[in-house]
Amino acid sequence: MSEEAKKPEPAAESGSSSDKSGKLGMILSILNLLLILGIGAVVFIQFQKDKHKESVGDIQAESADAGHGGGEHGGGEHGGGHGEEKPAEGGHGGGEHGGAPAAKKGDQVISLDQFTVNLSTSVGTPPRFARVVIALEVPNSDTAQEIIQKMAPVRNAIIDLFNSKRPSDLQTGEGRNFLKEEIRNALNSFLITGKVKGVFFSNFAVSS
Repeated sequence: MSEEAKKPEPAAESGSSSDKSGKLGMILSILNLLLILGIGAVVFIQFQKDKHKESVGDIQAESADAGHGGGEHGGGEHGGGHGEEKPAEGGHGGGEHGGAPAAKKGDQVISLDQFTVNLSTSVGTPPRFARVVIALEVPNSDTAQEIIQKMAPVRNAIIDLFNSKRPSDLQTGEGRNFLKEEIRNALNSFLITGKVKGVFFSNFAVSS
């Protein structure tokens, strides 16, 4: 009887071990599940962040392209095209003939290419010449454009006047001012759109 009473005890210990193993397995399963869920959540959040960055980058790129295109269309083709036609003409007059750009409104100044012209000398004396840069003040862009178109007769009239001058005629300020007036009158005799208002010598030298 005593031996039979002792037999159930090992069974009780076996059941207790099974319960402990089952609880431990359940805890491990729950921990694994939580770990998997945590990793999944981290991956999902990172994916959403990357997607958001890409979307913002695309929007910024599209905005930059739209702004660039609008500037070219509005400013270059329609906004500034007609407004810059006249300055382009003034630049043509100044750039081609070596002068400062013309003013946008009112009087304009056109600088002509440098002149190197012979002066009048008596027989037997060494030749003398003048080197001068001349600027013409005109009332509007139409007259400036006419002078550019008639550059050949403009230069010819100026050269003829210098050829008629002796070196002594150009040694004084009074003599040079008189030549300026002669140049102005000579050019105004064939200009149609407007008259030359002023003649300036930006560089003037007579050989010795």
